[in-house]
Amino acid sequence: MNIGAWLEDYFRRKLLSNNTLREYIEKSSVVTVELDEGIVYDLMVIIPDNLFTGEFSGQFGDCFVQNDHECVPPVFTRFKSYAWLRKNFEWRLAIALWIFGKSIVIRDPDDTFVSILTEYRSVFERRLLETMRYKYVEFRSDRHNLRQAVFHQDMMACALLKANIVKLAAELAFLSTGQPYPYKKWLIHEVEKLEGGPVLLNIAKQFIDTIDLNQTIAVSEELVRHTSDFLSQRTRLSPNLFSEWWLHLD
Repeated sequence: MNIGAWLEDYFRRKLLSNNTLREYIEKSSVVTVELDEGIVYDLMVIIPDNLFTGEFSGQFGDCFVQNDHECVPPVFTRFKSYAWLRKNFEWRLAIALWIFGKSIVIRDPDDTFVSILTEYRSVFERRLLETMRYKYVEFRSDRHNLRQAVFHQDMMACALLKANIVKLAAELAFLSTGQPYPYKKWLIHEVEKLEGGPVLLNIAKQFIDTIDLNQTIAVSEELVRHTSDFLSQRTRLSPNLFSEWWLHLD
């Protein structure tokens, strides 16, 4: 199936044919947010701020959704403003860039959506080194916390910390290549496609599956070594960060 043609057809048949919404849609950007093929398609109509805060939200509210369960696959269409889009980038820059960077643009009057996306890609690039530094310190801090949880034999704390350590290692793998990273649902699936991704996932799986607490620390050492190695090889992070990360705590 040609997904682009399918979406164009859906847009004309289901969205533009709605007489109540047409006047807003014609002035808005319409993009895909997620295409989980065969399960659900998420679309977003991004309305100019002056229209959204005035007429649209007064009639439909700030969180209007059109949920088309009759379609196969179902289509979930949210209506937001350009101000909301900017706030989403500011709140979770890397994830938002991953999501909207993959968007199929169905319509975009005056290239407003593309301009905002380009603007925040530049912000991401400027902040990349600092983002990696922050993530790495968090990664090492949680590994340090894991040592304490192991000492106290707190299995629940260990499980939570192990999951977050793997998440941070995967996010750092993306950042080390200059790319934004996906949210948790897709993180493991996507990191496997990166150079060195399968090796990282093999260590991570062993780390998550290890029940013996003492062995958990040993495997975590391997994960730290692997993560530190690819960061030192691919990025301009200071070598001192890897050996004295605790000095960089906020």
